Amino acid sequence: MLRRSPLVLENFRELYHRIHLPRRVALQRHLAREEKKRSTTTATAANPQPYKYNRWWVNNDHSFVHQYAVVEDPRVAQEKRTKLPAATSENVWKTPHSPFFLPFAPFIKVVDYPKDDDAKFLKPVNIPRWKDYMHRSKPVVPRTWY
Repeated sequence: MLRRSPLVLENFRELYHRIHLPRRVALQRHLAREEKKRSTTTATAANPQPYKYNRWWVNNDHSFVHQYAVVEDPRVAQEKRTKLPAATSENVWKTPHSPFFLPFAPFIKVVDYPKDDDAKFLKPVNIPRWKDYMHRSKPVVPRTWY
């Protein structure tokens, strides 16, 4: 049988907070949840983004800057995240990858560089040379080639 050990009362403040801290945390959680529920019900009725007044600035060159409010349709953003890009002449033959970020960029435009290894100046620097496959332990610094 479980028996509750008696609380040793040497420090009343410690005892008080031991009892009331979880209650306070629970109350805060409850209030936050209620507030969130209320805000979601009002946000569906009205526009979710409140109007921002601090969109007008003067930059260091003393010219006027206006930040335009961009409101994204969440459904459109979700489509962007879940659907593959539209098939174009560039990417028709490419294997479709997921649109999420992976260590390789999905639709890279492939250009035929000269097969001749002596045509160094015609290839961009970040495409590794044939001898790099022997000696390099790390990929070439701006890894745009995979």
